[in-house]
Amino acid sequence: MLCRTKSFRVQLEEGSQRRPSALSLVQKSVEETDQFVRDATAIANDVTAPFDSKFKPREMRQLALVAHNHMKPAMKEFIQTFSEILKKFRITGTQTTMRMCKTLWGEDNPDIEYGLTCTSGPLGGDAQIAALMCVEDLGGMIFFVDPLSAHPHQADIDSLLRLANCGNVFVCTNPTSAMSMMHTLRRSLEDGCSAAIPSFFKTLESPAVVEYKHQQELALSKVVSGESNPKRRVADSMVYSTKMNPFADILKEENDDEDGEKIDEEEVKEVSDKEETTQPRMPCPSIDRRSMMSREQSSQRQSISNLYGVKP
Repeated sequence: MLCRTKSFRVQLEEGSQRRPSALSLVQKSVEETDQFVRDATAIANDVTAPFDSKFKPREMRQLALVAHNHMKPAMKEFIQTFSEILKKFRITGTQTTMRMCKTLWGEDNPDIEYGLTCTSGPLGGDAQIAALMCVEDLGGMIFFVDPLSAHPHQADIDSLLRLANCGNVFVCTNPTSAMSMMHTLRRSLEDGCSAAIPSFFKTLESPAVVEYKHQQELALSKVVSGESNPKRRVADSMVYSTKMNPFADILKEENDDEDGEKIDEEEVKEVSDKEETTQPRMPCPSIDRRSMMSREQSSQRQSISNLYGVKP
């Protein structure tokens, strides 16, 4: 045991000697960080430089800027950094974000064409942006979402993001994805390539929408074919009601023939009188309905108990 312990200690010492020291790791980390900052600055300078767009703002659909309260400082810095690109679009957004843009760019700036100014998010701003998408006037959305806070309008947020996915509209939900998208937007505007940002020019849809529409057409065709045969629809409803009520076959009287038409009561009475005169009446065993229902209820309770593992 002692030899093994000593050997293990020797291995630890040798491993510690091979590992770099904490100081060397810090120095390497600082050097890598400095290099990253230099590279990012060079790329940012290239992207944010002034340029001419081959598309006018009116030729494209609106670009929405939205940010939750804790993400508004990040949105302000983003707008300041990429103003040269954002100003080439008709910018729409919630009230605070639009006020931020107008403060930075000037509300009466003739070179900038603003889009719709929506209300605050909890007061329906997200729903208004979703409506722009439905009327085919929203090409993209940069939405800085706060993932650590509860929102009173969470249903509107979910609806906005869901509709963006249904419409296959480009969406950036954090600063990193938004900064990467700025490269694509600048290149598309400079080269006049609408195919790189198609949602700003055409109405798209998710691949799931095609299957959804197909299922809707099938459901509609079934309803239309059912309306042309009312007797079949009534028969299906009777079968459904019988399945839902296990005692329907006991309580229901047989008043319909094979064609679904009602039999005349006088004919039934005449037939029953003839049968009584020609054939002796057989004793009919009495049916205790209460006992049948109690047995059915006890059977259901037993099934539920077995399902949940609870003793009856």
